[in-house]
Amino acid sequence: MSGASKSLAQDQSDGEFYHSIVSAAVDLNNVFVRRGIISATRSVRDIDNNSRRQFLYNIPLTPQSNGLPPFIPPPIELQKKIKARIPSPTGSKIAVLVEESISSSVGGKESKRHVFEIWTNNGHMLANRIVLSSETHGPVCTDFAWFGGISWSPDESALVYTAEVNKPKTASFFTTLTTDEGAITGGQYTLGVGKSEDWGEKYGTTALLTLFCLNVETGKVGAIENVPGPPMTKDISSTEGGYVLGQPVFSPCGQAVVYTGWDAGAGGEMPRRLGAIYCFQRPCKIYSSPVVELLGQLGKSNSDDEEDSTKKDASFESVTPNDRLARSPRFSKPDGGKSKLAYLCNTKGFDTHGGCMALHVSEWNMSKGQVVDGSTKVVVDVVHLPGDLGDETKVEGIKFPGLFLNQLPKDCFTPDGKCIVTTSEWGSVNKVLSISLDDGKVTPINFDLLSNDSYNDKASQQFMGFTEDGGAIVTQSEANRPTILGHLQPSFLEYDQRIAPSQILADLPPISSTSFSSLTPESCFKPGVGYSYQTINTEPKHGEVKVPVASVLLLPERAENEKLPLIVVPHGGPHTCMSTSFFPSYGYLCKHGQYAILHVNFRGSTGFGQAALESLAGNAGSLDVLDVVAATRAVIDAGIADPDRVGICGGSHGGFLAGHCIGQHPDLFKAAAMRNPCTNIASMVTATDIPDWCYVESLGSGRYNFADFGAPSKEEMDVMWDKSPIAHLANAKAPTLMALGMKDRRVPPSQGIEYYHALRAKNVPTKLLVYEDCDHAIDLVVSEADFWINTKRWFDEHLR
Repeated sequence: MSGASKSLAQDQSDGEFYHSIVSAAVDLNNVFVRRGIISATRSVRDIDNNSRRQFLYNIPLTPQSNGLPPFIPPPIELQKKIKARIPSPTGSKIAVLVEESISSSVGGKESKRHVFEIWTNNGHMLANRIVLSSETHGPVCTDFAWFGGISWSPDESALVYTAEVNKPKTASFFTTLTTDEGAITGGQYTLGVGKSEDWGEKYGTTALLTLFCLNVETGKVGAIENVPGPPMTKDISSTEGGYVLGQPVFSPCGQAVVYTGWDAGAGGEMPRRLGAIYCFQRPCKIYSSPVVELLGQLGKSNSDDEEDSTKKDASFESVTPNDRLARSPRFSKPDGGKSKLAYLCNTKGFDTHGGCMALHVSEWNMSKGQVVDGSTKVVVDVVHLPGDLGDETKVEGIKFPGLFLNQLPKDCFTPDGKCIVTTSEWGSVNKVLSISLDDGKVTPINFDLLSNDSYNDKASQQFMGFTEDGGAIVTQSEANRPTILGHLQPSFLEYDQRIAPSQILADLPPISSTSFSSLTPESCFKPGVGYSYQTINTEPKHGEVKVPVASVLLLPERAENEKLPLIVVPHGGPHTCMSTSFFPSYGYLCKHGQYAILHVNFRGSTGFGQAALESLAGNAGSLDVLDVVAATRAVIDAGIADPDRVGICGGSHGGFLAGHCIGQHPDLFKAAAMRNPCTNIASMVTATDIPDWCYVESLGSGRYNFADFGAPSKEEMDVMWDKSPIAHLANAKAPTLMALGMKDRRVPPSQGIEYYHALRAKNVPTKLLVYEDCDHAIDLVVSEADFWINTKRWFDEHLR
């Protein structure tokens, strides 16, 4: 076969297998149960159109009479204009948020508008279409993973939602006539007026968010004005300062809305807005605002508008005045005139961008519509070292490390209100937990959707919500097996640490991602076949905080005693964790590339206690590097990996570690692939959306003044440079692939460009991939595919 033919065959093979494995991924969201039917939305890559398609599944909860999983009708593709589907508490109504494009009668310019569609009669009848006026607010926030939220009132007559505050009206200095009364002349390009200070990476269009209520029958919308900070909805002159308000929920009595408020300048702790995505240390509190008068006004007909319109709701209340971090409010169902309010909290807060959270619960007075004074209880406190709290229970060799989660599930209280069920990182595993509100006991729910005879300690599992009879909807994923959807019987909480009975509801087949190749029974990815995985705990002697360095090792099928080429993958963050879940990109490298893949959760990762996490602050580039090296040598010493064929691959902080490893240990790591890496902290600190990261990771906790931003001193920049990969450039010799998203605001592309040219000047083999339309994640579908196929080929060239 000629060289050209071999290349063509490789192109075909690489593309076909990548297509096969990404088509098998099952990314589920918006899962809820309604009258015995589970609705779930699946996001699927569309390589041909460089986008994602959304498919709606309706899955019966009851299995077939022969005991097999329920028959599932084919999915329905959701139109891209559908941004959210929110069922009412009884399931008899669904609010659908639609984004529509409309053409202007002047000039034919196209604009967007949001419309709430209210479907009644169990979702069969479109009863109302409510167009949201652009004069009232900007776009509705659909970032439900963090700022956003849409919630029904208990009587299902109203919605509360989060939307962007409109910028002040502006006019040019050269405008002679304006129809905009009160427009600020010359303000188009002024920050805080015509231009908004945003929240950085992924939040380039988010400046200030506030709360609105909508009556689903009258279609009237009103702002909740009794909130912290200055009024942000009428004739504002600036979007500087204030609070970002989000995650709203109605209280079960319907008298108040409870929500999270982030300091955006008015609270004195954030003189500038820093990057928000993946940054869970931004100061925030839980607030409660009465809305009885507002809801009453919105429910009146137009003829009654003038009557009692002067009545105002009472002022807001801070539920967590003494806590630096508090978020994710959740209510239990009312029982005997009582309810409970639960939320995540860290009273002290932390400077690292992730951390351990406590669980607090307060009693809610249903008649007064407020928290009962003095009723707040710490159910689960912050855990510093695994085992400090709880019994001797271990998951993959790790005692309870504390709660590591971003939000509580929307439906987290058990029907009797005695426990909360949630998912938390426990070492390298995502684990479903039951938490007793009586004594704070944390119990892992042990099950295996693939077998009722044992439980799978290393699979990552997630709680999605309760069924009407008190059972649980869960998912299960493994490094070599995509997500499957399952059900736990209503008695699952009674099994303590025994195996809870479970059943599979849906093991969804692939959905093709491209026309490049077809999916056949032979070409489809086969879960659990072709590669395996295991978890490894290494206990290095270095470092003050002694917790295991946990790793997830993926292994392709191999001959006995065969030593494999190894790709080491330190995760980004650094305060995140690589779980045992299914990630198609790494399955691609392992199964198709025939590489062993080692994910290293170095100290500083989430899921191992707060002390281990904070031990990395001030030690980045040393402690994490030593942990990665120790885990790598453990795999080599076990006879699994070939010491002469070890590469390293990482993005963001993982790219930072890849740069450090090829510089500090040039004889161990023979090739590298880096994705948007930080290579020079000193030159990044004034250009990133998270300058606090540069201070905290290089200088230590407490070294960044959040209340008074200032540029670093010469001495501080010296330390930052010393902690950077660029400081070890002289030793670097590993062939290096560099990939950059040119819209990255987290790690500026100049970081990778600087390092790329420095390597070229040393005649080190290097290659630069430039993705013009990508940001930090490089997650546009075509760019993502291009990067991973290029990465496989880079290691094929330099490790084979």
